[in-house]
Amino acid sequence: MSKFTCYRCIHCCFFTEERESPVLLWHEVLYLSKLGEHLKVKLNFRSLGHGFYRLIVSGFCSFYDVASRACRIHREKPLSCSMFPLLIELNSLEVSTSLICPWVYENRRELLDGSIGEKLEEVFHNEFKALREVVEWVYTVSNETPKLAVYFTSYFKNVASEVIKAVSEKYRVIKITESSVVDGFYYLLVEGEVDRDYLENLLKRDEITWYKLEKVPPIT
Repeated sequence: MSKFTCYRCIHCCFFTEERESPVLLWHEVLYLSKLGEHLKVKLNFRSLGHGFYRLIVSGFCSFYDVASRACRIHREKPLSCSMFPLLIELNSLEVSTSLICPWVYENRRELLDGSIGEKLEEVFHNEFKALREVVEWVYTVSNETPKLAVYFTSYFKNVASEVIKAVSEKYRVIKITESSVVDGFYYLLVEGEVDRDYLENLLKRDEITWYKLEKVPPIT
């Protein structure tokens, strides 16, 4: 079976009902909110409980560029978008594919014949990586261990590198993102108990124009 190919259709980025809208993890909500501020995009979220949120979209997603048929934050889009057209039921870990995707619809017979299971990761390589990260977050990363999201903006790469190195040497950093959308915007996800005063002092310097620390609630 051939590998999944995105046809750059509009179907996965256009929403007619709230239940179709992307489901996000709490730290993704915080990150998207900051991207939205920089891109002057108004975003609405609704809590689903247990650390999950829904990005409420009516029509095209605010981050979707209709003219180019592309996501403006493609490299930083939420996991639920990155794993599409794969879908997962988190309670049973049952994986399925969405028929609103033209590629899936064209290949539905092969997908339904039962032989795709062992080849799922090969056929949907990048999408499966995102799906795996969702599962790891829910079942491993998001246990009872405290998490702290660290955001900061600096236009000095050496300063950003110093901050990231200092935090990584002192704490377990489980995610580091340098935005490709917002110049100089960085995001770190830190696991375990942290000294907020230490982080505050680390981030209070002239070369850092903005920072924010946010506690990330666990998924229970």
